[in-house]
Amino acid sequence: MKKITNSTICLLLASVILFSSCSTILQGSRQQVTIQSLTKDSKIFVDGDEQGKDNVQIRLKRNRNHAIAIKKDGYETKILNVEKHTQAGYVVADVLLALTGYGLAWIIVDAATGSWNKFDKDAVVVELEKVKQ
Repeated sequence: MKKITNSTICLLLASVILFSSCSTILQGSRQQVTIQSLTKDSKIFVDGDEQGKDNVQIRLKRNRNHAIAIKKDGYETKILNVEKHTQAGYVVADVLLALTGYGLAWIIVDAATGSWNKFDKDAVVVELEKVKQ
């Protein structure tokens, strides 16, 4: 039987740490989205909460879809959805890790945090239209 050296143990341990919950480690559970309104002094809302005016950068949780609303008195409100999509490569990597004996914790962490996901938009630019009277 071959002798296991300290460097082999360190390499195995480093591999477990580096590749565990790989999507959580590599891209995190939030994604930055830039929202810009070309209509001066318009308010930007994400999931019903006001985030600022005209130009906002926000880190949104990847585990769900989000609704963006841009509003200004005298203008039509624009509502856009930012939708999550699962990136299959991260799912496959976690399943392979689980099958090679590293356990199910990695799958559970990545699925719960939504770090497997990516949004369909990372930037939104909107110009509001005046209300027709």
